[in-house]
Amino acid sequence: MVISILFKILRNLPLNFIYIISNFVYFLIFKVFKYRLDLVKKNITLTNLNLNSSQSHKTIRKFYQYFTDLYLESIKMDSFSKSDFEKRFTVINVEIVNKFFNEGKSVVLMLSHYGGYEWCTCLPYFIKHNLLAVYTPIKNKYINEFIKKSRSRHGLDLISRYDALKQIYKIEKKNKIPYLYGLVADQSPKISSNNYWSKFFGVKVPVFTGSERIAKKYNLPVVYGKMKKIKRGYYSVEFQLITDNPKKFKDFEITEKYLRLVENQLHEDPHPYLWTHNRFKHASKAPKD
Repeated sequence: MVISILFKILRNLPLNFIYIISNFVYFLIFKVFKYRLDLVKKNITLTNLNLNSSQSHKTIRKFYQYFTDLYLESIKMDSFSKSDFEKRFTVINVEIVNKFFNEGKSVVLMLSHYGGYEWCTCLPYFIKHNLLAVYTPIKNKYINEFIKKSRSRHGLDLISRYDALKQIYKIEKKNKIPYLYGLVADQSPKISSNNYWSKFFGVKVPVFTGSERIAKKYNLPVVYGKMKKIKRGYYSVEFQLITDNPKKFKDFEITEKYLRLVENQLHEDPHPYLWTHNRFKHASKAPKD
């Protein structure tokens, strides 16, 4: 209840005031509480980004400011209008996905926890497809419910990743309305005997392969959404076609292409990434080559 009231207050504040609050929250979580700071340092050190001490410190400092901005923005976006998004969010190469809509094809959109990924909730304002976003439910039911309502407010449909394959099967079986299936695929899956392992920033880790499996099962085009932070409160996504014929690819080849695209982004600018996620926690359990 308290969380719900707090979110309602925040969503109605002017964006400039949101950033004043963000500056204060940044100070608290970075300077005072050092929220997951050891993990952030460990993650950056483990990668092959090869940052020196000064570069690493700058990246970490900029990350925490980006981190607090993004999540407060995601609350504020609940009150945004279409014109607000059109002012602050740019979609590059939208014709790539709209072409597939005109052909009656659904599309698999692969995203990462980079840049303004939370801003992709506004994509229905820019594309012709219906948008179905796959997400991982949060344990706190109040926060989870707020996120579902907030992210759905601008026209997308949310589906738990635990039900995604079943729901997509139902949609593709009817095959009447083309969908854009948005999947953020750079997190760490649970360990199982069926895991696919790959090098991610030089570290061998298990990776999600659901996007590729969906694309191959229904022969759907695969597009990468290259997110970019332009400046505070302004973001873009650039659609890049990975393939329009996934069945011609070997197993896991699409997943590998996706991982390399994510890596390339972080080599360009490493700070706007979700470094607080324990991405490399299973590295010690990697099977030997």
